Amino acid sequence: MLARRVRSQGRSLELTEDRFWQMGYGSDTIHLLFNLWYRDFNHTPAYDNNLPQVDHIFPQSLLRKVKVENPKTGRKDSLRYHDAVRNQLANCMLLSREENGAGGKSDTPPSVWFQDKDKAYLDKHLIPADPALWELERFEDFITARRQLIREKFGQLMVSAK
Repeated sequence: MLARRVRSQGRSLELTEDRFWQMGYGSDTIHLLFNLWYRDFNHTPAYDNNLPQVDHIFPQSLLRKVKVENPKTGRKDSLRYHDAVRNQLANCMLLSREENGAGGKSDTPPSVWFQDKDKAYLDKHLIPADPALWELERFEDFITARRQLIREKFGQLMVSAK
């Protein structure tokens, strides 16, 4: 009955690949996916400030520094990675407040953050194991590789677009 009502309003309960990849930092649905992804996480701690935090793997502060030539001025002053690219699902992971808070990951580049992490940690977060992909210069390659890992884990949730 609910499904029929949702469809009658021009909405869908189906998760197409396009809709899946629209999840990202700040989206209303990323926490739904992360509840499936991070099953062992305490998503309801006693104190709200201890809630898990969606974090950028490649920090926004680093990605905002990457500039390309502005065709109008010829100067290298245009952002290479705009919000949609920086905030995409493949650049997000869920961290505890302790991991992401003061003295934690914060704006640490992945090449530093992941260097002492074991295989279980990388697997939990679906991080490509090749350390070369953790470098800022390889951001786009990292995103491609991580999207593949995410697709392998969650592909069964997606339906083909009709």
